[in-house]
Amino acid sequence: MKKIIIFSFISLFFLAGTCKKEGENCHHSIFITNNSSDTVICAFKGYYGSSELCNLAGSILNSSDKYKLNRNDCWESILANGQSEEIYIVNPDHFNEPGIYYDCDSIEIKNTVLKHYVLSLDDLKKINFTVTYP
Repeated sequence: MKKIIIFSFISLFFLAGTCKKEGENCHHSIFITNNSSDTVICAFKGYYGSSELCNLAGSILNSSDKYKLNRNDCWESILANGQSEEIYIVNPDHFNEPGIYYDCDSIEIKNTVLKHYVLSLDDLKKINFTVTYP
């Protein structure tokens, strides 16, 4: 039993050593700030099935609120292959029904999108991983 406990602690030590820590070359969070006087929804595209059906899911941001989009891995790794992160700022009065999916090209029909950000890794670096609406 004692060997199992020692082995467990040693394993945890090595696992902890392989985690990438937040720093200049590793950001786990993107911050979104609502600097408007209106309440908005900070939303992200979700896919159903074979990626032909979508919807937006998000969080309400009152004026001056901040949202923190966290990932376990570094954004530098997630977006390293030229991928981008899409963030939608949506009017809460015209926001799609949760759990209802529709054709992905209908996002602008099912929602009143106030701002659509398509951010590459370079874009995020330039804005210090902080998106400010408007």
